[in-house]
Amino acid sequence: MDLIKELKDIENEIINWRRELHKRAEVGLNLPQTESYIKSELEKMGIEYKLYENCSGISAVIGKKEGKVLALRADIDALPIEEQNDFDFVSKNKAMHACGHDAHGAMLLGVAKILKQNEDSLNGKVKIIFQPGEEYDGGAKIMIDEGVLENPKVDAIFAQHVALLPGLKTGMVVIKDNQVMASSDRVDIKVKGKGGHASTPESCIDPIIMATQVINNIYIMLSREFSALDSTCISIVNVKSEQPDRPAYNIIPNYVEIKASVRCLDNKSRDYVNKRVEEIVKNTVEGFNGSYDYNYKYGYPALVNSPDMTSIVKNSAKEVLGDSSVINMPRGVMGSEDASYLLEKVPGAYYGVVVGNLKEEGYYPAHHPKMKIDESGLVKGALVLMQSTINYLNQD
Repeated sequence: MDLIKELKDIENEIINWRRELHKRAEVGLNLPQTESYIKSELEKMGIEYKLYENCSGISAVIGKKEGKVLALRADIDALPIEEQNDFDFVSKNKAMHACGHDAHGAMLLGVAKILKQNEDSLNGKVKIIFQPGEEYDGGAKIMIDEGVLENPKVDAIFAQHVALLPGLKTGMVVIKDNQVMASSDRVDIKVKGKGGHASTPESCIDPIIMATQVINNIYIMLSREFSALDSTCISIVNVKSEQPDRPAYNIIPNYVEIKASVRCLDNKSRDYVNKRVEEIVKNTVEGFNGSYDYNYKYGYPALVNSPDMTSIVKNSAKEVLGDSSVINMPRGVMGSEDASYLLEKVPGAYYGVVVGNLKEEGYYPAHHPKMKIDESGLVKGALVLMQSTINYLNQD
């Protein structure tokens, strides 16, 4: 049984799957064209699958022997971006796979095909997961709530993401133990005062003054209550006052709305930020005789890798791509990923596979309308996923 050779032999199929998924780019939780295409390909492979009620998720179990159950997850949703590339498989859906999720789906289809062909020899079971709604909707949590980690119960998980990075060669694996990506929370604050004429501010309770103080105090708190070495980021992203359709220069509004983004590499910091921001709002606003509404919405948690699982990926990548293929991330990043919900439930590893050097002409970063990838990296990512699967299932 040489699964690695068999996988290398279907490189062109993996590239074609990626292009077909790219053409069908869809956004959010409901991806009818994408779901239909993946189902048809799984049916060609003889793989029975399960569908989900609240999203276009698909899962399947490969393997006949009892033992460990490993999940492999690929997100498959796109972004609401109109593509500006000119190759012949550009998306026509006013959506674009500008984050590489088409590549994730294609690599998982490749691994699934070879695993199915060697199903009798697998030392355990593999649950493949095609998940929508990573960009905005938290499809991982929805699939968890519908039992994707059960029947059979998943023991561990791998998830990979393509990466465009400056100075790195296609096929390199970028990985880190422990904290990898930040949580992503939202704060909505409404500072309420008493409006009136701009010429008589003494007759008003000015919400703009209060909102300004709230913003300043939040940033002061961040710089003085968190170590400079802590990875906690608060950004005020929108400030809007009550104004008529034609904003006037002689009106003090009744209220100001503030929206903020909170990102933490340590999940324990989220509750502290929530508590302190509301205390700041309350004390500041009430000190000026105003009032407020406050809502802190917890989003994706921080993504934390299992050192044992990352070790498997590192060793596997070196086996199939060479010792120089693995790059250890020096620190976590403040972006977010809903694979974090899955890694909260079971130990796992989330890692990047380089598919382009941003220092080379013609490459653009993720979420750009001209983003493209070096497709030679697809089979390399699939090889790492396959070898990691074999090594996990075969370890004592």
